[in-house]
Amino acid sequence: MKLLLIFTAVLCFLNSFSQEQLYYFTNSDSTGVGVRTASGSIIVPLQFSTIGAYDFDHPITTPFIEMYCSAQDTSINPMNPNQPSGRVYDRTGKFLYTPFLYDNGPDYWHEGIRRYVQQGKVGYVDLNNNRLTDPKVGFADFFNYGYASFYEGAVNKVYNKGGEHWTVSPANDSGRTYLINRDGVEVQGSKKPSSAKDYYYEGLYYPYPFHNTTQERALIERLNQSAEIHQIDSYLFSNHEKADEPDHIQFEIVTKPSVYMPYYTIQGYKRQRADDNWVLEATADGQYFYIQNKVRIPLDQWIRKQLVQANKSR
Repeated sequence: MKLLLIFTAVLCFLNSFSQEQLYYFTNSDSTGVGVRTASGSIIVPLQFSTIGAYDFDHPITTPFIEMYCSAQDTSINPMNPNQPSGRVYDRTGKFLYTPFLYDNGPDYWHEGIRRYVQQGKVGYVDLNNNRLTDPKVGFADFFNYGYASFYEGAVNKVYNKGGEHWTVSPANDSGRTYLINRDGVEVQGSKKPSSAKDYYYEGLYYPYPFHNTTQERALIERLNQSAEIHQIDSYLFSNHEKADEPDHIQFEIVTKPSVYMPYYTIQGYKRQRADDNWVLEATADGQYFYIQNKVRIPLDQWIRKQLVQANKSR
């Protein structure tokens, strides 16, 4: 019984320690960045450059700790497109993975999923630190409409004229391309759809990838049926040069609430391609927010403002 009580006390201590607020901090001459708890315990030592999007004034609110700069792995062939950028830890300071280098920094999140790199191989990880796939030789595209295209096989960078930009090219004919779903599982396409919302990709249909409760379906249907949203989209974001091909917005939940993120993330799609103009958040009880420059604006307030501006311009 005594051993059980001691073990329980240790678990409670570790749990309270992991839930304590975390902050980025720097040294007196601002040459290094680390992470510590509000009470001063070091989680990640001062070993990273201050170059990066660090917020020193507010606590870290994600289930992971993002460190933007670290020594690059010189063992990776520079012609390999899978290069590392920064390091990611859990909230106890345990190393998790190295993000894929994209646009001179860590890979962006698409539908709550990003790419990671391990010894020149690439895989996918989600916002809750789950590795969806093991790292493989090849090249991984970002997620869109619940799927991602993966080329498994040797690849090389091919630089465009001028040497600044590059594309990815198979190194030989032995590789293959396939789609994976949000569980990291390879999915086979079909020549016929099983649902009107199936994903159409390169001549084949893939099963509708989003799984929602009745309450969650109601959340997105209120958006899909909003005449005001479609009116604003037509005014602000539609390509009027293609008036004969109207784009209908389809909203889908791409991430669900967690301990560190109490909101649903809702993505708008046009022709099954994510539209960056339509990224919303919602609470379970039906409060919606428009996300603009990482700022959360009540959706009804944002809609009223856009309608006023649209009426003034007529």
